[in-house]
Amino acid sequence: MHILVLCSRVPYPLHDGGNLAVSNLMEGLLDAGMSLSMLSMNTSRHQVDLSELPPLFQKLEAFKTVEVDNRIKPLPALYSLLKGTSYNLQRFITTSFQQALVEMLQANKYDLILMEGLYVTPYLSAIRQHSKAPVCYRQHNVEFQIWERLAQNSRNFLKRFYLDRLAKALKTYELKQLNDYDSIAAISPVDAEIYRSLGCKLPIVDIPYSLKTKTVAVPLPPGVQTPKFYHIGAMDWQPNEAAITWFLEKVWPLVIREAPEATLYLAGRNMSDYFFNNQWPNVHIAGEVPDADAFEADKQVLVVPLHSGGGIRIKILEAMSKQKAVIATHIAMQGIHAAGHNEEVLVADTPEDFAAACLDLIRHPAKVSELGLKAEKLIQSHYNQQVVINKLLQHFNSLL
Repeated sequence: MHILVLCSRVPYPLHDGGNLAVSNLMEGLLDAGMSLSMLSMNTSRHQVDLSELPPLFQKLEAFKTVEVDNRIKPLPALYSLLKGTSYNLQRFITTSFQQALVEMLQANKYDLILMEGLYVTPYLSAIRQHSKAPVCYRQHNVEFQIWERLAQNSRNFLKRFYLDRLAKALKTYELKQLNDYDSIAAISPVDAEIYRSLGCKLPIVDIPYSLKTKTVAVPLPPGVQTPKFYHIGAMDWQPNEAAITWFLEKVWPLVIREAPEATLYLAGRNMSDYFFNNQWPNVHIAGEVPDADAFEADKQVLVVPLHSGGGIRIKILEAMSKQKAVIATHIAMQGIHAAGHNEEVLVADTPEDFAAACLDLIRHPAKVSELGLKAEKLIQSHYNQQVVINKLLQHFNSLL
């Protein structure tokens, strides 16, 4: 099967959930013997030096990129706001990318076209004009839901108004497109049900992020009495920035008051000056790190205090696969349906409950290892890459 994959950014480096999701699926499909070609935007906001790409990209049948300037510009943003269109989407619409797409469609016959995320879907009409291949939309998030939650959580009236307008424009677009594909590969069962409830009549398959099973070390080495807390994620994604700000301002003071020996480590791309210009007790700001695995290696408890967002939190799944203990909100756990409440992951939503979960692991360090072992067992049984890829290929074959 020859599949053309369309991306709104080059899926590298593997520092955030979106890139991890695309790269993971590439790897799984290639391992299954599929022939993959990729057309990707190389955006100004996430510019990638193509000479630094890993060997995985050399396995592609064809790989082409198009330079796209998707910087946020005040006047176009204002124009979209007044017009009621989605500026989020407008920044990814260019004639150069469409031309490159048409050229690939005219020069090759693809069995299936996979659209990775919402920001390449404006090119669906061009695909229909130049190809008869079925189109599967791989949904990473219910995008408008993210912006709705950001608006709800904003305390600034003007910001809340603007975010609400963005959410409404995105929702209008997403609903209009809902039945225009041939199928949808949802990132989680929760997202699949949301699309069905919104009126989607297409075949929908839930294809979560999956991992190759591997053996890892126990997270809390002998002799270590106090677990280290950490968070790593793209800090130019507003839900992450809001989450860590909330954690530092509302939760960490409660933890430090009861456990002054506790430590927190924060890493992520494009951290704002707020994190570097302020100080909190025993908080270490690493910023962007070259190797996420190395950063996580000596830490035991991942905190994910999201109060907006959608899809599935890939960093949670990866941490679970490494036998890390995880403390997360219900929203952060939204797409990880297999995890039982306080079985494989500790779930907390309020500052008091989140701090209590942190303190519980500090006071009972054996629980860190217990949670980690249960978490890794769940990953082995529900998020095994081979099982998930086989499920996706069965779905693809049903479309041909």
